[in-house]
Amino acid sequence: MAVRRWALAAAVLVAAATAGCGRKGPPLLPYVRVPVAAEIASARRIGNDVYVTVTIPTVDIDELTPASVCEVEVYAATAAAPPPIAQFLAVGARVETIPVARYPDPSDESGTVTPDPKSGALQGASVTIKDTLTKDELSARELPPPKTGRSQSAAAPEARPGETAPGALRRFYMTVPFNCNRRDRRGGPPSKLVDVPMANVPDKVTGLRVSQKGRNIEVQWEPSGGVLGFLIDRALPLEVAPVDRPAASSAPAAAAGPTRYNVYRETAPDPLTLPPPAAAVDSRWAAAPATPANAQPVTMLSFTDVDVPFDERKRCYQVRAVRGTDAQRVESESSESVCVVPIDTEAPAQVTGLTATAAEGAITVRWEPNGEEDLRGYRVLRREAGDDTLRLLTTNGPIADTRHIDDMVMSGRMYTYVVQAVDNRLPAPNVSEPAEVNATAP
Repeated sequence: MAVRRWALAAAVLVAAATAGCGRKGPPLLPYVRVPVAAEIASARRIGNDVYVTVTIPTVDIDELTPASVCEVEVYAATAAAPPPIAQFLAVGARVETIPVARYPDPSDESGTVTPDPKSGALQGASVTIKDTLTKDELSARELPPPKTGRSQSAAAPEARPGETAPGALRRFYMTVPFNCNRRDRRGGPPSKLVDVPMANVPDKVTGLRVSQKGRNIEVQWEPSGGVLGFLIDRALPLEVAPVDRPAASSAPAAAAGPTRYNVYRETAPDPLTLPPPAAAVDSRWAAAPATPANAQPVTMLSFTDVDVPFDERKRCYQVRAVRGTDAQRVESESSESVCVVPIDTEAPAQVTGLTATAAEGAITVRWEPNGEEDLRGYRVLRREAGDDTLRLLTTNGPIADTRHIDDMVMSGRMYTYVVQAVDNRLPAPNVSEPAEVNATAP
């Protein structure tokens, strides 16, 4: 058991420290390096998955570097109160073993050792594992009764301090690092306990709708739990009579606080960009959950993704309901994914400052430049008086210049010129409202 290994390692260190004060004594035990604790940086529950982030040690308990650590074991236990470290495994179990890349050791005689991230996590790295909870792991396990010579009573065990109600169930996580000594494999000190609530997660969000409005994408959804859940969530709590006590329940309680929401966005890769290099670290140790598109959970039933680029890449959205705060926060399972491909439907602004100047044998049309970033250019059309048909003058495509000289005019005739701004959307560009000006050839 890990606790026993750590106790043995501590005894060895004490013996080594107290021996050898100038007097001869019995031979010292072989020196064994032991890493410091692999502390848990965070634990987050989403549905029935818990994401646990562990920091790999970089130093031994005697401050030698690099640390002699080849594995980190992650243990978990579901209980109403923190289990004593010595009895942690009596109510819990090992959920994962994280291999650590080998580092050079003073005893190595094979030359330089280069840590290989493909063989395990690097020292100092943050490693995230996913613990998928089973039905049994959602319920507490009682500590075994103490071993005595007397027969055990059938009466219910006395409640431990802090164990006030089954609704306070939590899942506790602890890690133990192990050194690289094959002949004397020992565990380092256990980490501090980190817990997540076992409260019921909110109901899955339904009715997700996604629509585009200009450069923004609107995401809307139905409240978690439907209309009834929406009303209950905002109703005032009932006052309990002084003589009444809440009835005990074997089911986990709901997390405290109002229901809020996180919106998650997944964007298709850019087809014009090279794919990222293959990850050097095993994906099992990089199971971190996605980051919400919103900075903080929202209370409304809608979210606006602003200034979305029109790059023809599919964007898919999911929503999760959130209850609780900080370490006691839980999230529901993800809603169904709804996708949209943002399309540029915004036409350039109408051309301004349009003038037409007639000269001998030509009419020059001028206008002010537009300021759109995706502007492709301008197209110029013309019709003669009494004719409703517009004829395109810029036949080689939109022009970048803000003037056009029409030298195919006949003296004494009036012409109407139409100028439109065109953007870069393909295959059919967006075209501005027409701007018109009249001129008569001299």
